[in-house]
Amino acid sequence: MKIAAAMVLAAGRGERMQPLSRVLPKPALPLLDQPVVASALQLAATVCTERLVVNTWHLADAMERAISDIDLGIKISVSREPELMDTAGGIALARERGLLGERGPVLIINGDGWLNLNLDPLLVRMTRSADLVTLALLPHLDPLRWSRVILDPTGLVHRIKKPGQPDSNEVPFLYPGVMLVAREALNGLVARPGAVPECLWRPALANDRLGGVVVSGHWREIGTPADYLAAVLGRLNGGAAVIHQSAKVHPSANIGAALIGRGARIAEGSIVGEAVVAEGATVSPRTRVLRSVLMGDVFTAPGEAVVDEFRAI
Repeated sequence: MKIAAAMVLAAGRGERMQPLSRVLPKPALPLLDQPVVASALQLAATVCTERLVVNTWHLADAMERAISDIDLGIKISVSREPELMDTAGGIALARERGLLGERGPVLIINGDGWLNLNLDPLLVRMTRSADLVTLALLPHLDPLRWSRVILDPTGLVHRIKKPGQPDSNEVPFLYPGVMLVAREALNGLVARPGAVPECLWRPALANDRLGGVVVSGHWREIGTPADYLAAVLGRLNGGAAVIHQSAKVHPSANIGAALIGRGARIAEGSIVGEAVVAEGATVSPRTRVLRSVLMGDVFTAPGEAVVDEFRAI
């Protein structure tokens, strides 16, 4: 089953990702050979046939460069925002610009996670229900960390609860940042700053038209620098370093499991392991960089030990 339009949200400030988001928007951070946003775009392309849109605002040029490097066989349109419109406002602005078409539901995906989901159940429910919004859900991974979605027996959302210990009879589900929005709900959005929970979910919930359906697959949040480093190391899986073609690594440097990204410079006698060095960061001679991320116009001191740090300028 296919739909005509999808949108990936990639405009936010990435406040929890600071200091790294001072250099790149969170969805543009390198995750080996692709940016973080790539998995959301790939997922959208599996079900979208005509229109794929990404909104940008924070460090928009960098975000758009990252998008331009991804080839999915479908045109990716950009909706650059003159001011930060928040999630619902950004969707409404893209609609007003004619980027989301005029008919049918629109798939919305957050651009700051790494995910691979089977969305067939989501698309089937939208065709068989009166939902204004349908949330893709996963069995909950950590109710103490993320909000809990509670469904009734018909698949309607009964409540959305804050993180916490579930009640004894509660079956909590996790929202991984993927939803299908009916055209009726999309057309009701106003193109001004506003968030999805207030502008989409609450009105649908109040009208018993906020649905949810459990999908299969995996999702990983990449919300903080520690999440980002863990995601990179998870994809490396203890293997050899990934070194960008523009990086310069001295032959005497010892590089373990690490991502040496665009424009990085690793000087003689340095040791880099379980780390990311990217976007022009320089590791000076005889420096040790372990379990850390260096990004942007960063220079270590010769002989310095950088351990469990996140530096970005």
